[in-house]
Amino acid sequence: MQTIVLFSCIAAVGINNIVTGVFNMGMTNIEIIELFFSAFGSLDHRGMNALYSKEIIYSDPLFGMLEGEQVADKWEMVCMGIREFELTVIKTEEIDHEYATCKWKATWRSSRSNRRIRFEAKSFMRFADQQIIEHSDGFSLTKWIAQAYGIKGEFFGWTNFMKRRVQKEYQRRLEAFSDTKRLQLPDAPGTAS
Repeated sequence: MQTIVLFSCIAAVGINNIVTGVFNMGMTNIEIIELFFSAFGSLDHRGMNALYSKEIIYSDPLFGMLEGEQVADKWEMVCMGIREFELTVIKTEEIDHEYATCKWKATWRSSRSNRRIRFEAKSFMRFADQQIIEHSDGFSLTKWIAQAYGIKGEFFGWTNFMKRRVQKEYQRRLEAFSDTKRLQLPDAPGTAS
């Protein structure tokens, strides 16, 4: 219930308005995590990415290591590609002044496969200057593949061959998404058309 109320408040006020004030309010790391997951719960990639430093380093078992703009593109692609999304934060914990974790679960329907996905993860975040500078999500790639790829994923998702194949597929999808975004940007001043 607390999660739903928080998401409703964020939706009413607008995450970007809230994020704008984050840096002046002296928020705790836990409050930044809560704001990040509130934005994620609303599939607001702009609000999520606003909490990252420009030099963000991100990793997870599916996409691998990403940096900077790749991270922003990953979240935009993810948020655009899921439907019927429900997110629950299970537990947040501040480890020290620099690190905090968040255990969470989500369910959604993949727009690509139309399959219902149930997902549990633990996020590890490092903070500096009121921003997230490192973010790592831990989850079972085997379980995710089994759900996302159906019978093929159930039978072969545990194999290294299948895992590498899926990782390469998602890395290519992210690269193609990023390239498409760059092609849609207007030319910078002083460049030829």
